[in-house]
Amino acid sequence: MNKKTGNDLFIVDNSDDDWKVLSYLTEWSDISSRFDIATGYFEIGALLALDGKWQKLDQIRILMGDEVTKRTQRALVDGISRVKDLLDDSIEREKQKNDFLTGVPAIVQAIESGKIKCRVYTKKKFHAKAYITHSKLAVVGSSALVGSSNFTFPGLTGNVELNVQLRREVEELQEWYEAHWNEAEDVSDEVLKVMERQTRNYLPFEVYAKSLQAYFRNYEETAGDWERNHSRMYPVLDQYQRDGYGALLKIGGKYGGAFLCDGVGSATFVL
Repeated sequence: MNKKTGNDLFIVDNSDDDWKVLSYLTEWSDISSRFDIATGYFEIGALLALDGKWQKLDQIRILMGDEVTKRTQRALVDGISRVKDLLDDSIEREKQKNDFLTGVPAIVQAIESGKIKCRVYTKKKFHAKAYITHSKLAVVGSSALVGSSNFTFPGLTGNVELNVQLRREVEELQEWYEAHWNEAEDVSDEVLKVMERQTRNYLPFEVYAKSLQAYFRNYEETAGDWERNHSRMYPVLDQYQRDGYGALLKIGGKYGGAFLCDGVGSATFVL
């Protein structure tokens, strides 16, 4: 059944153009104080699809998995890195249809303020998909969708999914969510870093310098080529000065900068 009905239990599978998972989340945004979302994957397109609606909520909590069972601290780091990479990829894809990432700065601000919180469940493989509301109105009550839709744009709109709407016993789902949320690792800062990097406003000089670097990448000379063909100073240096210059290049290449100062009368280099 893919039509909205008055029944307590019915299926939402995205096959009805008027009633997709996104349609329910949109309507529930008007009558809910917050959303608790469980998802295997999270993509930025899901929040962008709810732009103008999610802002009505007091809070959104996103509990996600990385599709891999985790048991060690190293595995935890790898898992969080994987989540960041997936989110980064989703933002890159979003740029193809949304050049200026309209709507993303508001999401960044919401994460900074704590209105949107993100955690990764790492104790075991987390594959749950659920959208659980907390109602503003006691007379209306809370609702939930439980099924197969990830919190991604295709999961909310295009994929043929199998989700069941629940109107009763939602409190038990809220308790289930709370228990797993408390066991999960906070990754809001990591998610924020990915999004801030993607949405940062670069200075015109930074764009110009990066363009020059990319343009001349295939024309860059090595230090040896410059010394042999262009430098007027290098040929007249004493050997100990050349040795110091060579060491300076190595240190600068390793640490991103170097400073060498010899005694009075000797050459001084800054890199």
